[in-house]
Amino acid sequence: MILNQNQKIYLGDRAIQKIIFETMKNTITIVFDCLSIFETENWIPGESKDIENCAVKFMNVTDYEISPKGMMPNDYIVNINISNSFVKITTLGEVYNEKTLALDIVEGFISIKFESYSINS
Repeated sequence: MILNQNQKIYLGDRAIQKIIFETMKNTITIVFDCLSIFETENWIPGESKDIENCAVKFMNVTDYEISPKGMMPNDYIVNINISNSFVKITTLGEVYNEKTLALDIVEGFISIKFESYSINS
């Protein structure tokens, strides 16, 4: 599935379950516990198409970044910005703090430049 120009994605209260790198295929897949697709101005619970265990596959990846270095995304997605060839997902995540020997919660992002994408439905 590919979004049409009227469709939007809602990821509030959702989690990134895993990120899969297929280096020989130049693809990155991000699996969310749930992704909602809607066409209204704002997301309204119950009026969207909800896809559980949704995988968004980015193909022909030309660049990606996870910042800050070493961040492991967790279950709080702050924002998503997606266009025809770029996505940036701002999320809270955990980073190991060498001084305290503990995990710190930080805001970071995952960005991907790609040629095409698909959403499992």
